[in-house]
Amino acid sequence: MQKYLFFFLALFTVILGFYYSLAYSNLSGNDFVYPLDDAYIHLTIARNFAENGFWGVNADSFDSASSSILYTLILSLLIKLFGDNVYYPMIINIIAGYGTVYYCYRYFSLFYGKKELLLGLALLIPFCQLYMMVILGMEQTLHILLTVMMIYYIKKNLRSDFAKRDFWKLLLVSTLFGAIRFESMFFVLILAVLLSFRGKWKAGLGILTAGFFPIVFFGFASLKSGGYFFPNSLLMKGNYPESSVFVSLWNIFRKGILTNASFYKLFIAPLAMFGVYFLWKYKNQDWRKILKNETLIILMIGTIILHSLFAVIRYRYENYLMAGIILVVTPIVITFFQNIRDKKDFNYIVVILTSFSGVVLYSIYISVFNHRVIKYASKNIQEQQIEMARFLNNYYNGQKVVANDIGAISYFSNISIFDIAGLASTNVAGFYMENKQLDPKVFDHKYHQFMSRLIDENHYKIAIIYPKWFPEGVPSSWIPIASWTIEKKMGVANQTVVWYALNKNEVEDLRKNLKNFNLNKNVTQYYYSNK
Repeated sequence: MQKYLFFFLALFTVILGFYYSLAYSNLSGNDFVYPLDDAYIHLTIARNFAENGFWGVNADSFDSASSSILYTLILSLLIKLFGDNVYYPMIINIIAGYGTVYYCYRYFSLFYGKKELLLGLALLIPFCQLYMMVILGMEQTLHILLTVMMIYYIKKNLRSDFAKRDFWKLLLVSTLFGAIRFESMFFVLILAVLLSFRGKWKAGLGILTAGFFPIVFFGFASLKSGGYFFPNSLLMKGNYPESSVFVSLWNIFRKGILTNASFYKLFIAPLAMFGVYFLWKYKNQDWRKILKNETLIILMIGTIILHSLFAVIRYRYENYLMAGIILVVTPIVITFFQNIRDKKDFNYIVVILTSFSGVVLYSIYISVFNHRVIKYASKNIQEQQIEMARFLNNYYNGQKVVANDIGAISYFSNISIFDIAGLASTNVAGFYMENKQLDPKVFDHKYHQFMSRLIDENHYKIAIIYPKWFPEGVPSSWIPIASWTIEKKMGVANQTVVWYALNKNEVEDLRKNLKNFNLNKNVTQYYYSNK
């Protein structure tokens, strides 16, 4: 069946090449620009860690703005060995993309047959948006690859009864899996529990230790360096219990699952297939057989639920789950239609067909939606974040700047950033975490006062932000000088950014610098009247 591997590798190459060309065709100049500003955050932290030993966006402080230990370390190692290069994320992601296709092929060819192989590989690329994850230049492609490898080695260990060589490979992959993103905790924890139910508690404990080791190690290193146990990005974006545990848990369930449209859009079809499969196969049997025989399916169900409750299931963070779903759903679909013959099972057939159609339709929908995103997102970043970085590098190198999008401006210039979004400023993330349970109006007021005081006390000179991102609006003492507006909004949060002078002494210099700057012709610049 090796010919199928070459076919899908070639297909992936064609799709990836097409979308790289599509994104690049809308750019001016010769350099490729990543569709997300976050890719440059990883590069900045990696460079600072390689050159200065600081894990942060600012070159002289520890501020954990990255949710991926492993990805940032790989980038840092490459920078240490070969020097700085903006294309390292592209190289890593392309390799990881091909690795994902290869390990999916190994999984289906070793454990199943031709039908599962063809269906699984055909669905993999669109369902988890593998090509888009590669183009983003983030850690998600590695997360997808390690998820596929985890499922492959779990299946192999279940078959070999955890033979020593297979188990050591699983432990190694578990360690890398825990280090690639913190959401891997959910997968590892549930796997350890399921193995304990199977009587393999030593194996479960080993995997739990391996998977959590990089997370715990990093957490204590972060605490020692003045940060929090988890990265700032998790503090700002994640869901976790607060002072009133029961109320918090209800809010987590309500926001993460009950009223979360993304949960239903992404997971209702595969969850329905899992449920119907269990009813069909185990309707007259002891439920404990499900725990023993269907470890991978239960593992995916549990991870979906925990991720939905405590993490983000939008944008790109869920795609490792989508890859895992394909690996466990595909054999169900093939098995179901090969074995059901009785008319009394007609209802099962209807649900499976409907749910499987949902998986296919979602693959089509997300591919169509992301076609436009890929087409314009890199252009957005070039016209907004890259232009901001060029301006700051020309006129404010080595100076203090307030911002909310911190990737390109930190990577392409040498500035000290106060991040109102909290990723690059641990004190902001800490304030958010410690006060988010307050009434929204009270919180916004305190948040506004807190950041305004820090900015004033530390003598920041200018700001470049989305004004609505500053709670209760920007401080009244800030003086708006100009705004930059791009044509379409795909890869950025807002079309318009505003430049502020933070005191009267900076007004004329900032205005003069903005007028002298050779701004991208596709960006509309508007000057405010300050009389």
